[in-house]
Order: sequence, then C-alpha cells, then structure tokens
Amino acid sequence: MEKRETRSSRHIEKAIKHKKNANRFASSVGVALLSVPIASGTALFSDETEAYAYEEVSSVSPVDFIESIGYSASTVASANDLYASVMIAQALLESSYGNSQLASAPNYNLFGVKGSYYGQSVYMSTTEYMNGEWLITSEPFRVYSSYYESFMDHANVILSAVSGYGSYYYSSVWKSNTMSYMDATAALTGTYATDPDYAQKLNWLIEAYGLTRFDTGSSGYSYYSDTENQAVIYSESGLTNYTVNAGDTLWGIAQSYGTSVDQLMALNGLTADLITVGQVIQVR
Repeated sequence: MEKRETRSSRHIEKAIKHKKNANRFASSVGVALLSVPIASGTALFSDETEAYAYEEVSSVSPVDFIESIGYSASTVASANDLYASVMIAQALLESSYGNSQLASAPNYNLFGVKGSYYGQSVYMSTTEYMNGEWLITSEPFRVYSSYYESFMDHANVILSAVSGYGSYYYSSVWKSNTMSYMDATAALTGTYATDPDYAQKLNWLIEAYGLTRFDTGSSGYSYYSDTENQAVIYSESGLTNYTVNAGDTLWGIAQSYGTSVDQLMALNGLTADLITVGQVIQVR
C-alpha cells in the first residue's frame, strides 16, 4: 500500500529533526474531539482532516514558543483545575510549535477550534476526506485576541463538555480527579484524541521540555519602592506590582522587564492590550 504523508507524519518528522539538530524533542499528531454535546458548541478537526490553516508561516523555536505561552497556560490552568503542562503539550502538537497560520497573529488559535469566538472568525481552506475522496472546502475557525483567550476557550471545552449520559466528558482530566499529569494525558487518549499514542506523545513533550514547571508556583513576599517610575512595587511569588504611568504601553513595560506582551496579558487576565494610568499590573 502506498504510504501517504499526512499532517501528523510531517510533524513527527519535524520533531525528530528538532531533536537531532538542537537536542530537543517534540512530536505532533492530528487531534480529534469525539462527537459529544458541548455547551460552547465547539468542534475540532477530525483525524481525517488536513487544513491549510496548519501550514507553517513562521519559524519560532519550540523553546521560544513555550516561553511565550507558558504564563497564559499556567494562569488559565491554575484557575480551572487543569494541568498547564498538558495544555502546553497539546498546543505544541496542534499548532506546529506555534508556527501554523492559524496559531500565529492575528488568529492565536492554538487548538484548531472551528466556529466563531464572540463573533470573530477567519475562513481558511481545508481538505477533508468525504464520501471516499478528498475535497477542498472553506471552513470558519475561531479568532482570539491573544493566546490567553485561546487557552481559556480550550479550558472551557475540557470543563464543560457533556456526554450523552449527562456527565462531564473530560472530568478524568481535571487535576482534582488525578494523581499526576500522566493520569490526565491517559484520560485524553481515546476521548479528546483517537490516536492510541496520544498520551505517550504528550508525556514525551512534557518531559523533554520540563513543562511541569508551569504546574507549580513558589511563595514569598518582598517590598521595595521604585522611585524612578514613582510606583510602589510588591513582590509575591516572583511577581511585582507595577502602577501604570502616563505614556506607558504594555509593549514598553514588557521590554523594560524582559518579558512579552502576551505574558503580561496572561498574568493580568487582559483580553486587549489596553491599559490606563493608575492601573496596577503584575510583572515578573
């Protein structure tokens, strides 16, 4: 039988290349959400779907991509009884390490969710296997204003998907119902994804990139005064409070503290890059 190269196989080959060239490991597979009622009406690609939306349009390294989404995942996961490590690993698989067209700005759709989000969507060409043949179609995909929103929407799926029997479909993925992230990845296999090796691939990524560091935090408080910026700053768990001054922008603050706009938005639960004078935001 002739071997057909799929989106999954191409991503796996790329993962091997990353490992050889930079002593890094990553893997990717097609993900399928089984047919279950979901409160938000979310639908994902099936394993038999390949989308032009997943064609790479940039070349962000896996490590840089992880750092750009880590705080968003950690913030969302900690507030929703989920593992940030698992969410990041899923994002790596689904977005081709953040390089896909759908995952890149201005779409920020890390998980290939179809439909619209608060009325925002983008149509992209896909090839789907229907009635014994591959057909090119144009489908709407959700558009988010940030990676933070993409993680929030994904968390909503994991928390609110309901089975035909009225039970929560992914309750075995929730942190409170598991002993470790491995229980969560095992629970996703055969439910969220039909790939029998899905858990193994997620675990592989989590271990290779040390993603469990986003599952836990540290404690401790300190205080000091930033007289140059006329702001009183407190430190809690490695975070500081910064009071916005006239002329400040999120980009400028991010540059000053060696972080990114997306990380600032994630830390502060912002859905738009707008700030006001006197507003207090957290920075690292």
